Amino acid sequence: MVRLAAGVVATGGLALLAVRADLASQVDGWRMAVDVAVGVAFILAGALPTGPARQRVMVAAVGGAWLLGSVFVQALPLHQAVLAVALVMFPTGVIRGRFAWLAAALAGVVALGLVPQPVVALLFVLVAVGAAMRPPSARWYPVTAAGAVAVTLGVSWSIARSRESFDPALALLDYQVVLGLVAVTFPVAYWSALRVRRRLADAVLVSRPLAGLDGFASVLGEALGDPSLRVHRWQDFAGGQADRQLLMVSEADVPVAVVAHRSTALEDPLTARAVETAVRLAVTNIRLQDEQLSRLSELEAARARVVAAADRQREEVAEELGQNVAALLRDAQAQLADVHVGTATALDIVEAELATAIAEIGDLVAGIPPATLGEGRLRDALEILAARAPAEVVISYGGDSAGDADAETALFYVCSEALANAAKHADAGVVKIDVRRYGDLLRASITDDGRGGADASGSGLTGLSDRLAVLDGRLRVESPPGAGTTVTATVPCRRRLS
Repeated sequence: MVRLAAGVVATGGLALLAVRADLASQVDGWRMAVDVAVGVAFILAGALPTGPARQRVMVAAVGGAWLLGSVFVQALPLHQAVLAVALVMFPTGVIRGRFAWLAAALAGVVALGLVPQPVVALLFVLVAVGAAMRPPSARWYPVTAAGAVAVTLGVSWSIARSRESFDPALALLDYQVVLGLVAVTFPVAYWSALRVRRRLADAVLVSRPLAGLDGFASVLGEALGDPSLRVHRWQDFAGGQADRQLLMVSEADVPVAVVAHRSTALEDPLTARAVETAVRLAVTNIRLQDEQLSRLSELEAARARVVAAADRQREEVAEELGQNVAALLRDAQAQLADVHVGTATALDIVEAELATAIAEIGDLVAGIPPATLGEGRLRDALEILAARAPAEVVISYGGDSAGDADAETALFYVCSEALANAAKHADAGVVKIDVRRYGDLLRASITDDGRGGADASGSGLTGLSDRLAVLDGRLRVESPPGAGTTVTATVPCRRRLS
């Protein structure tokens, strides 16, 4: 607020002094208004929050120098020198390159009033030529402004030399109009340059799908005209880039990436800042993707461990059940063997029947496949499963429907659960099982003629869905009320059997 008040006071004081000087010189009212308006326009343009502080100070200084030139004749060339330097600094507020420093040095000579008007025009020609070498977004304003000033000064000097009827007041008015346009377009020009640079990050990220940092670097290199550009994560950067310039990218003061390049466009701080933003976003996005994939892999591994642990537990329970019953039966047989022969014979028969029951209980309760699956053995397992089912089961099996052990085991559990559900809940009379192979996918479809209305979110089907998901498989349940149920399981096979 203090600076603003001081600026207003300083501007008002200079404007009053300029008006007083114009009145003393008997300048017409409207010309005096234009004279003051030019200086105020530059000061206001510099006061707007557009651009680096040094750039805005230089623009405002042009207006101050202009008003000061109305008060002191010796200060007339000062505004031209300051304007030339302001255009050289656009849009970063920094003088960069030998050509720019040469123009700034010549501006210092102009400020002393030691050169004629043609040399002043040449100064702005040099400024325009130097600006033409910049990136497009930082080029049009200084080239246009410096070119317009150079043409105006050169034309007025040429006309003054060639015509006796030359009107200095009209030439001054033309010059004032050009300067006024330069002043009012400065905020627009800077905003345009800043917008282009800000859009660079979005343009790079969404121009096409990126394959990691290499794909991102390719797109960024195209945008900056440097196909050799490379982007490295900070932890992966090993140096050895002596033939390239390095742009460090940080997040919260912590280095995250390095851009190795040969692009002159990155000499512009605003362009470099936009590239830093784009690289920071790309690195963050890739890091988040890696973390997501890592968590997904951990989740899938955890699910696989859970499924494997459940299978082992079922096997152990079934085996323990069989051993305990057999042990009890042997103990009883041993105790009764000496008591009565007939009793021992009866126990032998009971033992045989219990052994069969134990196997069936183990298969049905524990859900264990009756044989090691894979290489087409699923068909035999399904035949055994069908023989034990209370409903009629019709199996159709494609000739080339063999799969690996994991795929066939997963489909066996699906068929076993579907048959159990059809018997317990659907009151089905006929169940059809169809197993087919489609390329690298093995599919089992189980259809019953029961009452339908199965709950796909039930614990049994949900567990099967999880089991298939471990293998990147899918489970689909279609069960309209009164129209039966179809359970379809599809699972990839690791290898195709011949």
